[in-house]
Amino acid sequence: MSQITIFSASIGNGHNEASKALKEQLELQGETVHIVDTFQSIHPLLHKTFLEFYLKMIEKTPRLWGRLYRYSEEYSWFLIMDQLGTFFCEKLNAIVNKQRTNIMISTHPFVTAFLARLKKRKNLDIPLYTVITDLYLHPAYVRPEIDGYFTASPHLDQFSTDYNVPINQLFYTGIPIKAIPDIQVPRWKIRNDLKLQPDEKTVLITGGGLGLGKYVDILESIEQLDCCIQVLCMTGTNIDLENQIRAFPSKHRVHIIPYTECFTDYLRASDVILSKAGGLTMAEALACETPILIYQPVPGHEEDNADFLMDFGTAVKAEAIDDVRHLLQKILFNDEYYSELVHNARKLKKPDAAKHIAYLIKKLESTKEQVL
Repeated sequence: MSQITIFSASIGNGHNEASKALKEQLELQGETVHIVDTFQSIHPLLHKTFLEFYLKMIEKTPRLWGRLYRYSEEYSWFLIMDQLGTFFCEKLNAIVNKQRTNIMISTHPFVTAFLARLKKRKNLDIPLYTVITDLYLHPAYVRPEIDGYFTASPHLDQFSTDYNVPINQLFYTGIPIKAIPDIQVPRWKIRNDLKLQPDEKTVLITGGGLGLGKYVDILESIEQLDCCIQVLCMTGTNIDLENQIRAFPSKHRVHIIPYTECFTDYLRASDVILSKAGGLTMAEALACETPILIYQPVPGHEEDNADFLMDFGTAVKAEAIDDVRHLLQKILFNDEYYSELVHNARKLKKPDAAKHIAYLIKKLESTKEQVL
């Protein structure tokens, strides 16, 4: 039986949710699994620094974040994370030893860099697998110390050729998500169970677990919709956002929903999700076959997620706030257009990604044991 440690990071909620979904499936296979909030475990100040840096970058200077992301496609500046990881090898090694870890899994690229440096510095003979929680494969993910990459991108051959990654280390699995509500249950029934109005068109607005985004601007825009609708504002842990929405007078039926473990229930209850383009949220929307309207994705990784989804015809993007109302009108009230988005999501979705990754890890490790 394997002793598996999943190294996550509480920078946004998606990495932790992916870790939990994967842990559940690995445990069903009989493995012993621990999740480590990596930066918090190294030192709370390190976690606070990373989180505040990320939030300030995407809030105050999002274009700079995007430029750094693009720049890293050509130049390996991101290897600074590996250098930084050198300072924390002893702490990480202590965690690995305490958990008696014989398989390491990372769900965050910064964490992957730290673990790659740990393997190299300590000469660890422990497999390291990285679960990519965005939809796009980026060269910053690549490390020679990594034994396997699990991704939602189907473009494995091209990535393998461009960045000299062995093709047998790349696996098209999707992003691991928790189980979703039964797709066969009609939306009105789920709304009824959630004590929502069952017969109203329903829009879900979300900015991830941190409640990022201009919700009030969106609400102002959709005030101009011809019909009254039901709006679910998922505010995550953002108390200030809750207060802003509560103070906004709307003709629509607006529900404020703080952080909840039932996110996918609300997602299945909705006719459309209006969101930035966080990888896990997008994977859940695809699995729930809920049409996606993207607005103000974080430059860089989320813009790539948005482009990926639009290329497959599973999402549309509002370039400006005025576009939000027009696109919502089209999605909600043009049945043919709505059906096309659902149809394309059905082809791309990977609801069993966590199960698939767990199976592949077990298979890869079994193959190694047979060779030995």
